[in-house]
Amino acid sequence: MNNEHVIQSEANDPSDAVPKLRRWLAAIGLWTMGLWQWPVQFISDAAAVIRQSCRPITWRRPIRTEFMRQCYQVGARALPFILVSGIFVGFGVVAQSFHWLKVFGSTALFGGFLSAVLVREIAPVLVGLIVIGRSGSTLLVELGTMKTEGQVHMLDAQGIDPFLYLVVPRVLAFCLCMFSLTVAFVAVALLAGFASGTLVGMIKSTFFDFINKAIGSMGRQEYLLFTLKTVTIGFVVALISCKTALSLSGVSANVLDIMPRGFAKSALATLIISIVLTILL
Repeated sequence: MNNEHVIQSEANDPSDAVPKLRRWLAAIGLWTMGLWQWPVQFISDAAAVIRQSCRPITWRRPIRTEFMRQCYQVGARALPFILVSGIFVGFGVVAQSFHWLKVFGSTALFGGFLSAVLVREIAPVLVGLIVIGRSGSTLLVELGTMKTEGQVHMLDAQGIDPFLYLVVPRVLAFCLCMFSLTVAFVAVALLAGFASGTLVGMIKSTFFDFINKAIGSMGRQEYLLFTLKTVTIGFVVALISCKTALSLSGVSANVLDIMPRGFAKSALATLIISIVLTILL
């Protein structure tokens, strides 16, 4: 009887619940840390890029050379794709919008329609997706290969900060090129839309009147939103690509495995940035 009483009292001992509670709390803590670890690291890396880019000592000759090389890779080499895309969008959006507004007798809304649809919404998102598919994938492969082959550790061993040499110039080059490519996209789209509309007889005004209706209706807020969208999308896309590529570990890691993940994150971030900034501004 005494032994049974001791066993029953040990089974009902409330102190046994303490280790279980600790394990539950530890599991919840690990899940919470894993959930917030990537956003916190991303915000800290973004703040570090902004801080380092404002320091004159950062812009030594190797950093300037790498920045110019990235501007050529991201901007100049992607320009033909942007121009071709702008021509097709101009044929499809600009001319058709003018046609249907003319049908409904609302051609006075043409300038506001273009600034709201083409300049504010379509151009930043479409150019962002093109940059992700062309330059973002190249960045993933380049930095991923350097990480798996040990070149990043070699830079660190030589006294070169990999963050300053690899991340900062790429992020800033993406920002500048994203803005420039979007401006070129909008200009070509408007020109192609005017040319196609004139050829089929839908647009009978002069080119300067056409541009005045399209761009002249944009206010200070539209220009601010356009600039903020393009620069922010370029910044976030480049930083996501850099973080995804540099997260590889081990020589056996496959660089191609990170490309779908990096593309999906960048595309989702582009859409979220566009929607959030449109709502806020």
